[in-house]
Amino acid sequence: MIRISDGVEIPEEELAFTTSRSSGPGGQNVNKVSTRVTLLFDVERSVSLTVAQRELVRRRLAGRITKDGILRVVSQRHRTQLANREAVIDRFVDLLRGALSEAPERVPVQTPV
Repeated sequence: MIRISDGVEIPEEELAFTTSRSSGPGGQNVNKVSTRVTLLFDVERSVSLTVAQRELVRRRLAGRITKDGILRVVSQRHRTQLANREAVIDRFVDLLRGALSEAPERVPVQTPV
């Protein structure tokens, strides 16, 4: 289970990981090993999120979600597949946590006269 926040946990079964060759650091390693990791999360079919949470995620992460409702997160920063997998999960948690957080209430500022 990947813990996003209080009351929100995503089972790893809902995540799909794909690997491909990275254009990042690694020298000749880049040409031989698939180190880039892409995390795919089906927002539309997730049973871990409520309808309201799905709507928030769709609205706030619209640029990262495909027409089919798949959230895509990529990491190619590190030289190893394992490090990129951990980095992509951390980024996924940060994105969902930000999308599901309450927006702070705006306080109007008085302009000086």
